[in-house]
Amino acid sequence: MKNKTFSDNSYAASEVVGAIILVLIAVGAFAAIYYQVFPVPLPSADSHIKLMGYIDDERNVVIEHVGGEALISYKILSVRENGSASMSIYENQPLMIGKRLPINKTLLYNESQIRVTVWSIQKDGSEQIVFDGIITPKDRTPGSSPQPLLDPMLVSTLRDNTPDEDLICYNYTIHPNINPITFIYNWMIASTGPYTSLARVLMPFDTQNLFQTKDYSGNGYNGTINGATWTKTGKLGGAYQFDGNDFITIPYCFENNKIDKITVEVWIKTSENSGTILSYNRGKYWELAVSNGHVKWSTNSSDGTVDVIGTKLVNDNTWHLIAVTYNSSLGDCSIYVDGRLDIYQHQHAVGTLLGSGDNPAGAIGKGTGVAGVQSIFSTDFETQNERDTWNEQNSTGGQQTWTNLRYDNFNSNLGSYTDGGSDCYLTNTYKHEGTQSVCIRDNSGTGSSFYLTNSIDVNAPDYKTLKIDFWWMWNGNGWSNGEDWWLLYFNGVSWVTVLDMNYPSGHTKDIWYHEIVYINESTYIFPNNMKIWFQCDASDNNDLVYIDQVYINATSYGRIQADFILLPSTALTPHTGSYSIGGTGDFDPEYALYNRTGIDILGYSNVKISVWYSYKATESNDFLGLYYLNGSQWRPVFEINNPQITGQAPWTHVIVNVPETLHVIKLQFKWRTSSTTEYVAIDDLEITGILYTGESNFTGLIDEVKIYPRDLSPEQLYQNYLCTKDGNTNRSVIVSEEIHLDESWKCFVTPNDGIYDDLTIGDDIFLIIVNYGGGG
Repeated sequence: MKNKTFSDNSYAASEVVGAIILVLIAVGAFAAIYYQVFPVPLPSADSHIKLMGYIDDERNVVIEHVGGEALISYKILSVRENGSASMSIYENQPLMIGKRLPINKTLLYNESQIRVTVWSIQKDGSEQIVFDGIITPKDRTPGSSPQPLLDPMLVSTLRDNTPDEDLICYNYTIHPNINPITFIYNWMIASTGPYTSLARVLMPFDTQNLFQTKDYSGNGYNGTINGATWTKTGKLGGAYQFDGNDFITIPYCFENNKIDKITVEVWIKTSENSGTILSYNRGKYWELAVSNGHVKWSTNSSDGTVDVIGTKLVNDNTWHLIAVTYNSSLGDCSIYVDGRLDIYQHQHAVGTLLGSGDNPAGAIGKGTGVAGVQSIFSTDFETQNERDTWNEQNSTGGQQTWTNLRYDNFNSNLGSYTDGGSDCYLTNTYKHEGTQSVCIRDNSGTGSSFYLTNSIDVNAPDYKTLKIDFWWMWNGNGWSNGEDWWLLYFNGVSWVTVLDMNYPSGHTKDIWYHEIVYINESTYIFPNNMKIWFQCDASDNNDLVYIDQVYINATSYGRIQADFILLPSTALTPHTGSYSIGGTGDFDPEYALYNRTGIDILGYSNVKISVWYSYKATESNDFLGLYYLNGSQWRPVFEINNPQITGQAPWTHVIVNVPETLHVIKLQFKWRTSSTTEYVAIDDLEITGILYTGESNFTGLIDEVKIYPRDLSPEQLYQNYLCTKDGNTNRSVIVSEEIHLDESWKCFVTPNDGIYDDLTIGDDIFLIIVNYGGGG
């Protein structure tokens, strides 16, 4: 509905939806008198009432209720052209749609206009303007006769049939042959082709039937009943009762195999926490359900199935009008409860259509259920790959920022490095990425190597920690225990070994491993001519080591001497297998923190984190803990503040529930130790959950199922609620936001007594035209 005030037409309408635009028109001297005698209160955002004003053929002033809520208590101010004014107050005299206010004024023949203002009087005594307009007789062309003001079944609010007007279909001109309980409205629309129903499916459930529910859209998508029980005590006439084992099947009802726009609207009444209201297969098209007492709107497209969960509870065993929409041009989903927007989210890529193209049948009240508990993620920390998913943070928990000093992938040449001789070569046989890596090997007892050609000046205030980050792999048949390769660091005076990798050190041949070596300013000299040197001297020609993707990075953070590694049984006995993961080091009183990359849990409910922890030879001021990120806060899975023990603590199992609002789990391992012989660890981490495949069957009442091939406007959805919230079917309204130029509209109305339909009536047709006259 659009806010408007008309001043030079025989019909004037004013609507307050949100805030009223008060149009002040100075008309002669009486305007000043009007505002001095009758101060006008500010408009309110709370009113939802639409009134229409016009002068009839007998020059009577008419104010008619044409939309929105009932007007209960109100006062009316009339100001004539000569400035005379009169005020009337009416308390507890409700006016519904189609009724006229008691103006009791006639426009004199020497008068050309009259101003009328209507206030709604609220329960707290406050007043809100719901109508304010100057009403004039309609101008007519010479020789034309006045438009008869009959009471047609179908009217536009201003009688001008323009896109700025609402269309209203009344039932009071219908004279049925039965004693109807309800009237069923089927709006039809045409532009260039034949008339089609505004709805794809229109199931009011008003007729008692054991086998079939009728689709009144005229499209023939009748439903087949499977156990659902009809009751006459629906929201509007009849409804169907579902007990958790019942459902109604309906055919695929969409014009194409993918959906551009859609609105689903239905009245429900339930006290259950969950249940499927209407579904066309959640994993292929869409599903409307109740989940944990809230509305859940699930939609599927080429970018996956996503759920929107409402915020309002609807399982309070009272009737609620549920409406959901999707618009592919925006990729947006909306949920409305009782005519009001509950939640609005951008869920799919712009332009994405709903559906898989399979044309599945739908079902009312039938859910696909939920799967049992499934393992979303698990690890026993037996491989270096899992260690590599944990990233070091600084002592305050922030991500460290590193400056890259050198990077080489060896795809074309040795880049920043020089061949140290004795069988160092580039090869495309094995590589971690790209086309080549560097191979170093023993050659009859002579080691091969490669080293940084040009030195790097790291004697700078901004460099407190260096990180040598690379990938490597054992290869060859000659490796035996104790043979090794190593990494050397030049501190400006001498070469210092910073990594000595003895075979096998828990590493398997022909598998690439990620290695990080930290060099701290507190332990090593940072010269102005730093270099690094990779060497192999394993005493056999078949002892091969491949190196790839070498980074040299620096940071201004003075890294603590903490090691987060796969811990073998020689350090700490694992819970299962050969390794656990954990930390050691001498950095008390600071903390070491490592964050794991996120684990996707979207589409799961009842998610739980399960983990085992232990510690060895720790002191009272040491610490260990595991956390998950909830919003901006780290929440504990466990925390141990006083892990004092001589030997190793028994492994302890912890399980915690994860909030349903999380879609990704990010973990943080945090510890503090006072010696490199103290260890803290976790093992056998598992994340479980129940996969959302849809909700269970519905229990409760379902009424008035409607599916539209358009995303109805918020104004239309609210008007639908107002028209039906009291259980009445005496009118149906199409708001102006749904109407466009050059459209023809008509409405078929079917009276129903719960057992039979009467004859369907609907001959009035409106062609929507441009309004060239009047105000607005």
